[in-house]
Amino acid sequence: MANATSGATSATVPPLYGLVLAGGRSTRMGQDKSLLAYHGKPQREHLTDLLRPYCAEVWWSVNADQVDGLPDSAPPFVVDAFAVNSPLNGILSAFQQNPAVAWLVVACDMPRLTGRTLDALVAARNPAKAATTVYDSDGQAPEPLLTIYEPAIGPILLRRLAEGVRSPRNMLLESDIHVVTAPDIGELLNVNDPDTRARWQS
Repeated sequence: MANATSGATSATVPPLYGLVLAGGRSTRMGQDKSLLAYHGKPQREHLTDLLRPYCAEVWWSVNADQVDGLPDSAPPFVVDAFAVNSPLNGILSAFQQNPAVAWLVVACDMPRLTGRTLDALVAARNPAKAATTVYDSDGQAPEPLLTIYEPAIGPILLRRLAEGVRSPRNMLLESDIHVVTAPDIGELLNVNDPDTRARWQS
């Protein structure tokens, strides 16, 4: 299994920061998905707690409309800085904020995610690759919203956006990445609409 020592010494491995993608418009859900409480607290706070053991810092990715409503206890946050309606906005904005770190990106609509999957992802990290990710819930393609993006991929994402590509999954497919299978792909379930939420919570 590849890990943080593959092709790099500990002195050359970029620090790992967490990024909770909380800035989506949640149009299908009809309410802010980052505020839904599946574990006794808003999902963005739950994921922050989940990421902290793995990351030097954990940040929130938010849109401009959310800033005034952030609590005083909020961690550092980065505001969407690009004119693109895609999770790519948050990822690129994070690299604009700090291009020298690796960003462990987690979407706020994965309520089943646990430390078991994060353990596997972080253990498999290969900083010599552009990114380390897991196969999605279908087991067929990389899951861009649960991925460690290394600093080297930042300029690639920016260039591909300028060329008209908006899908972070497509960008990963075009890049030199390391992909592993999550211990339980059920943890990658995306809860994006009220029906899925009701089925999962029933």
